[in-house]
Amino acid sequence: MTPPAAGPTMALTAKHYTVAALMATLAMAVIVTVVFAVLCPARVTFSVARTSFHHEDSTSTTGSLRLNLTLAIDNPSRRAAVAYESMFVDLSNSTAAVQGDNWIRATVTTPMPLRQARASPATVDAAVDLVAGPWAVAFTGDMTSSFSVIVTAQVRFKVGVAWTRLYDIKVSCRPVSFFTAAKAKPGAAAASLPVKCI
Repeated sequence: MTPPAAGPTMALTAKHYTVAALMATLAMAVIVTVVFAVLCPARVTFSVARTSFHHEDSTSTTGSLRLNLTLAIDNPSRRAAVAYESMFVDLSNSTAAVQGDNWIRATVTTPMPLRQARASPATVDAAVDLVAGPWAVAFTGDMTSSFSVIVTAQVRFKVGVAWTRLYDIKVSCRPVSFFTAAKAKPGAAAASLPVKCI
């Protein structure tokens, strides 16, 4: 016995399957696009808000030197909170766009991970200790140099209950000064702040 010949109902069923498959593909594409749009990272901005220095031996200006800085981080997003999983702050005595070998890793004194709510500011403190001697004098340009601050952070963004993947953020802030013009006031804040990071 021979099978029945394909008629108009078989063609109509094949068209329905094709249209249904195309509609399902289109629906999935819309869902994926919406999820990526909602979970895209917020645009956080960094700046160096405060700098200062002091000698460890307050009776001398030749002792060990500590450079302190405070980073201000602004999260303007009304939908995404930020979690800073780790952060590194490096200090270079060059303000050139391409950094050489003269850099020191600062100690980030703000505990990590750091959570930042939606549409809110946050601050991160860091410090660099320089041992007294000719290297410290050369690195600071006898306390007259401007510096570059390089911030590297690993962050996740939270939109509603969903967390994004881990993102790397790297910004550079320059020129940053730790020393007052007279360099005679240890502990005083330097001028020309805040310095925006790009």
